[in-house]
Amino acid sequence: MKESRCFLNSAPSNRSPIGWRSITRLVSAGLAIFALAGSMVAQDQYEDAATIKTILTFGTMIGDPGNGTPAAKAQNVIRGYLGPDSPWLISSVQGSLKSNGALTVTVRGLVLPGGTNPVPFFRAALSCQDPANSTKGKLFFTKTFLADAAGNSNIAGTVSLPSHCIAPIVLVTSPAVTGNSAGFWFAVTGR
Repeated sequence: MKESRCFLNSAPSNRSPIGWRSITRLVSAGLAIFALAGSMVAQDQYEDAATIKTILTFGTMIGDPGNGTPAAKAQNVIRGYLGPDSPWLISSVQGSLKSNGALTVTVRGLVLPGGTNPVPFFRAALSCQDPANSTKGKLFFTKTFLADAAGNSNIAGTVSLPSHCIAPIVLVTSPAVTGNSAGFWFAVTGR
């Protein structure tokens, strides 16, 4: 049996098909490609953030007048979306809608006339006017967010924006209820 010995030699070998210089160049080229790819991804993310525009900002909303009479019920429909029987009052609101669908609504004091909110969750809805019928609209909802008994809620969700949204309106609504998947609106942008 032949005995073989192994010697480690860190000096470059003239016999090696890939020398240390070649390996160094290869590693340097790989790092340069990695850095370039990383900067391109960062640039794409920056460009995406730069293209997000504000569609709507608002600082006022009107509370739902309620459906106490047939005349009130007729006034309580916004683009085909019905409000509840009881009227609602709102103290303050701040909100915005961005071109990427980000919808934020900070609600304070959205309550019944007695001063309390009996609904544990609110959500926001975007209504885009139907181009064929200005009395109708298409609704896009955020998920639900906690609301306290004082009518305070911080809604920060995303809606699926259509390619065109004519005359956007933002509403604060109830979650879906039995027999009414859209729920009811409590407050709407306006003054």
